This record gives sequence, C-alpha cells and structure tokens, in this order.
Amino acid sequence: MLFFMFGCLIANAGKAVSSTCPVEISPPKAVVHIGERFSANCSTSSDQVAGMGWEASNGGTALTAGVSVLELNIKSVTDWGLEPICFINLQNAEQCYQTLAVTVYKTPDSVSMSPPSPAGPLTEGENYRVQCDVVGVAPISNVSVRWHKGNEVFHTETFDGLSFRPLNETSVCNLTARRDDNGARIWCEAKLDLGALGPNLPSVKSQPHELNVLYPPAFASPANETLKIPAGCNFTLNCTATGNPMPVYSWHFPDSIHLMKANGNPNESTLSPSCELPGTYKCTASNAQGARTKYFTVVDPPRNHATFAALIGGFMALGVLLTIGGLLFVTKEGAFSLSKGGCEGCSLILKPSRVVVGFGESVSVRCEAVRPVRVLGWESAISATHALQGLSVQWTVDSLVEWIEEPICYGVFFTAPRQCEEKLNLVLYKTPDTVSIRPLNHTGAMVAGKEYQLLCEVQNIAPVQYLTLRWYRGRSEVYNHSFTELTSSSPVQASSILMVTPTKAENGAQYRCVAVLELGPEGPQPPPTVTSEPLNVSVHSPPAFLGPETEVVDYVADTEITLNCTATGYPAPVYSWQSSHPSQERMGKEAVLTSASLLPGTYTCTASNTLEKKSKRFIVKAKTKGV
Repeated sequence: MLFFMFGCLIANAGKAVSSTCPVEISPPKAVVHIGERFSANCSTSSDQVAGMGWEASNGGTALTAGVSVLELNIKSVTDWGLEPICFINLQNAEQCYQTLAVTVYKTPDSVSMSPPSPAGPLTEGENYRVQCDVVGVAPISNVSVRWHKGNEVFHTETFDGLSFRPLNETSVCNLTARRDDNGARIWCEAKLDLGALGPNLPSVKSQPHELNVLYPPAFASPANETLKIPAGCNFTLNCTATGNPMPVYSWHFPDSIHLMKANGNPNESTLSPSCELPGTYKCTASNAQGARTKYFTVVDPPRNHATFAALIGGFMALGVLLTIGGLLFVTKEGAFSLSKGGCEGCSLILKPSRVVVGFGESVSVRCEAVRPVRVLGWESAISATHALQGLSVQWTVDSLVEWIEEPICYGVFFTAPRQCEEKLNLVLYKTPDTVSIRPLNHTGAMVAGKEYQLLCEVQNIAPVQYLTLRWYRGRSEVYNHSFTELTSSSPVQASSILMVTPTKAENGAQYRCVAVLELGPEGPQPPPTVTSEPLNVSVHSPPAFLGPETEVVDYVADTEITLNCTATGYPAPVYSWQSSHPSQERMGKEAVLTSASLLPGTYTCTASNTLEKKSKRFIVKAKTKGV
C-alpha cells in the first residue's frame, strides 16, 4: 500500500522529481543477514519539507508531516531484494527520494567435495575432476571458492550472478596426480566476502580427502654407482627406492650362491657382497606401476691384482678355460654382464644408436668395437648373443612383441679400459586400439554460456610420453595435451579433458580428438595418428529478438501494418500474440503479423522455446494521413 501511495504522490505532483534531493540516509549502504532486525535514519536539511516517509517492500514508515528526521525500523528482514526508499514531499508540490543500497546475505547451508577418484587410488600423471558443491548461499556474486592441497591454494573461483536469492553453485577444477601429492589432504572452502561494511565471516569448509597416489619406483640415490671394495671388505649396495605400492626387489649378480651366503636374502633393498666378487650387480625395484633398474659396478681394491676366471657357457663344448679380466662375470642367464660405470671412452659403437620399432615389427642393430676385443656381445631378455674376438655382433629380433628393457652391448678388451657397455636407445611403440570422445557428466544438448567438459580417452598406447592429444573444433585446433611427465614404456590408457563454454553460434559444431605419437626423426614420418569419431554438439539458446523489445508503429486507417516479432534461438521459438482489443485476440502464431485491420492499441508477442519465454510489445498509435 505504501508503495502505491508513493507512486500516486509522484504522479499527482505533476512535476519532475528534482535533480538534487536534500536527503541523507545513515548508513548510506548496509549489510544485513536475512531474518535480522534492520534500521536506518533519513534526514533532510531543507526547510521546505512538507513531509517525509520510508517506502520498503519489507515494511516502511508512513508519510509523516513536520519532521526532518525519520527512522526506518524493520523487525525481521525477509525480502532478499530489499531497497528501502526515503522520500520527501516539498512545499512546492515537488517530490524527491533517495534509495538505500542493502545487501541481504546468508551463509552456505553446506559445502561438500566429491572424491577425486571414487573407484580407488589415483595414478601419477592422470587427470582427475574434482567438484565442490556450495548449497544455499546469497548473494552468489560475493562468494569465492578456494581449493586447498596441503598448505597450498591451487585454484580459486568466483561467480557472476544478479540474483539476490540463495543459490546452489558448483566449482569444478582438474587435478593432475603427482607423487608428491601422496598422503596430502585436499578440500574446498566457500568464503562470503561482504566488504568493509559487512562482518568478516569465517569460511565454510568441506570435509577433506586424503590423496593416495600410485607411482612407479624411484631410487633414493643415483641410478648407477661405482664402488671400490674398501679395506676390511665391509660395504653395502643400497638399492632403496620410493614408490606406491612399496617396491619389491630382485638382484642379478656374478655368483648367486656365494652372494646369498654373504647376504642371506637377495630380495631386500640392500646387499653386502663378498670381497671375492667384483663385477656388475643389477638391482630391479618394481611395483604394480612399473620397474626401475640400478647398476652397481664393484671394482677390486688396489691390493688385489688377481684375475677372475670365468667359463663362457656357450663355449663349454670347446673345453677351453678362458682367463678374462676380473671385471667380467657370467649372469644367471648365461650372458656376460658388464658395467659402463668408471670407464672412459667406451670403444663400442651402435649402428643405429636409436631405434624406433612398431609392435610386432623386426629390428636389427649392429654393435662394433673400434679396438681388439676378447668378447663382444648383447645382453637382452630376447636374442642375447656374443662372439669371441669379433669386431662386430648383431642383435636381431624378427618380431618384437615383448616390452623389454633396452638391450646392452658389452665388450671385454685386452687393454684398459678392459670393459664397457653401450645401452641401445630402443623405443617400442604401439598405436592406440581406440580413441573416443564423449561429454563428461552431461547428456543431451548444451546451453549457450554454460561450462561443460569433454573427455577424450585413448586405449592401449605406448610409449605414452611421446603422445600428444590434439583437440579440434571443426578444422581449428583448440587445445593440445602432452604426457611427457610420464615414463611407462608398456601400453597404458590416457585421457584428456577439454573445458568448453559454447556460444549459440556453435550449434552443430563438431569436436574431434586426435592422438599423435611424435617419436622423433627415427620414427615414422608423418607421425602415426588416430582420430576419434566426431562429436556433434547441439547448443540450445533462449529467444533473442532481432529488433528492440518495444516498438512504436504509426496507425493509418485502411493501411496495411506489419509487426515483426522474429527472434533467434534454438530450438526455434514458437510465437503467440495478445492484443488490448478483445475482438483481435485470435491473431495467429506467426513471427510476422501483417494486416490492414489492426486497430490502435498494444500488441504483445511472446517468443518461447524450451529454455525461456520473452515478450515484445508493439504500440500502434493513431496517425492522420498526410501528417
């Protein structure tokens, strides 16, 4: 009633409201919690005031004559869009007013976070989607969400919105699992910042989640070591590695029986070899995520000049006992194993030094010695071979179908340095079984202006560190994702997430994901690529009129009038018309109305689709012919 009275006062004054209004409101701005008491004072310094009043949707103060100060007192604020107005009536029949800006707020009912991986532990290098849900907070434009991981804030998000009422909002971010994150706690918090006028409210936090990140072994000390046997013969080979799950260990050494007597358990991370066994010791630390190998080169102490006699297993039929340098030993598999550590100027050349091989293809590499050699050979899980006093030896596999470690060419020479090795840089690759693309956590059409996620999944690709996923919209590349931080050599699954905020112009756009294996100059050219099936996106948008939302059209009797209500939008809008003339209610459902029988008045067209309804007014005004 007060608002109606105020409107009538302004209308009946018959004069424009003054450009300057001698009204002061204290406080000039206010912040109040929903349901709390609120008060403000309105005062004027003018001596020409006939009366003052407060207009408010949540209660007000009636027009009061003969006062210069008037209080607004609301016992309980219930209107989210509260905007009290203090007005004065002047003695000259003019009226003016001031509006008090009030922010009505409410803290969140709850803040909750979804686990990064509901199915179990995270895998190093993989991307995960984490979501924070904030329920029942107002106003949303004053809210920020911060993501914490340990002592680090790794993502902050704010929100746009004009609504005064409480809303539910979601913050989504991507998390790439790192081994340093294992055991860290992650959570989100919502902060309602009301500025200097409002209270400093505490953040509302979600329950934390502890990250469990699986990652392959990594050695605590250098990957390869050279040790001299000290006086007293007390020394230890330390193969300790970190990893999740905890790594298990296996050892490869010159004389397994002797070594087990010295150490007792060759499955632990440390070994204490016998002084009589110099040579190369290989330790492998492995878990479900991968395996890593470390080499220890143990050399004789200065006082020990004895040579170590070894029987070459492949030549026992010759009955010849070969005396070779004390740094040569025979592995459990019967192949010679040597150490490159401590040698300078290795006299071995691999041709080629880097090989890129497709899964199931043949491979052949030659190892050449540049000086006379006692034994030259290849140590490998497949096709290990050796030769006596030959200057070259070939490593050949007809069909490479096992994900082996890099083969090693070794040589034992007549002169110092007596042994060295060269590791072949072998890249065994496999193109993916499938590359697919789909929306993540969404079905159906998209809505223009909202954010969505698209997921690209690649099945069974190797090595993943050479993979680049390229995202395309139409013919334009919009994003690419590489995996250089990963180290797996066997086939794995890889995925990438693309964040999109479609516009209405992108309705019908096609997205594709292309997996590219960039294997270097030794690999196939152009690089192998596999492309997903295209994903066609349907983008819905609300109606939008091509012209202004109010139009004035001149009426001339017996002259045809056209009212154009055409609007864009998807799905295509449907139209309805209403008229201020009851006799013209049935006006059809077309976007353009053309008639010579329209009368002066107001015609309202409504364009609607599944998202929204919008109305446009046509005011047909009478006009005399010739004017």
